[in-house]
Amino acid sequence: MNRPSITPKRLLIAIAFLLLIISQLPAGAATTVSVIPRSIVAFLVSPPSVMLRRLSNTLRPPRKDQPDFADSDLAEQLAQQKVYADNLEQEVLLLRREIQSLVQTKRFVDLGDISLVPASVTMFNGSLTNPIITLDRGEKDGLREGLAVVWGSALVGEVTEVWAHNADVRLITAAGTKLQVRIAKPTADGATAPLPAVIELSDDGRSFFTDAFALDAPVEKGDLVHLADDRWQFRARGFIVGQVVSADKHEDRPLLLKHVVVRPMLPLTSLTRATVLVPVD
Repeated sequence: MNRPSITPKRLLIAIAFLLLIISQLPAGAATTVSVIPRSIVAFLVSPPSVMLRRLSNTLRPPRKDQPDFADSDLAEQLAQQKVYADNLEQEVLLLRREIQSLVQTKRFVDLGDISLVPASVTMFNGSLTNPIITLDRGEKDGLREGLAVVWGSALVGEVTEVWAHNADVRLITAAGTKLQVRIAKPTADGATAPLPAVIELSDDGRSFFTDAFALDAPVEKGDLVHLADDRWQFRARGFIVGQVVSADKHEDRPLLLKHVVVRPMLPLTSLTRATVLVPVD
């Protein structure tokens, strides 16, 4: 006589019958039965679940193009987001610096007759004796030869050649540069008037100097040196050429004169942005 085979249908009926019996048992007995190892329950339940899964796959096969969100993909996405966030932070920082620069520039000019034209520095010719930077602004932006270029309150140079979309600027640290200036205290106290002087570029091209002051002249380290040269654009006068970094006794005439050294406010050859003072017609 053949024994009846175990089918999924019979297993489901047995499970339902077992659950019905458990529901009628006292609480203590029901708790004891409920802690049957999960592996046994899984063994009883798995055959029908496997058959149902196979039937589902037969009716609707699984998609083979399902995206695989692996850990490596997530890490790559996070890395890309970080790069984007870092770039955005740099752009915000540069924009903030430019706003601060324009605010400083406005203190020195009358915007009624001067237009401030911001520009990017696209190239530096690399020369120490005739340093020239190229801007991405030109005739279409109102630039022309002789206009002053600044950054914030600092004097940068003068436009020497202009094209439609670009312009060259000779820096104030070009060899042979001599400037008429006024030396003043950083904070005007009314007690000391600005002192006129002519400064010239030193041989190393990094600083200016003057030997025109007497030993008792009120010129000190930290004083600001402002442009006062008639040969420059009118609105450029007053911008800061540099700051006094030393005012010591003259080496050859220590009892009579001071040797005053002035250094530009900015590393001009490293600038990435600048502002051109364009007259309003």
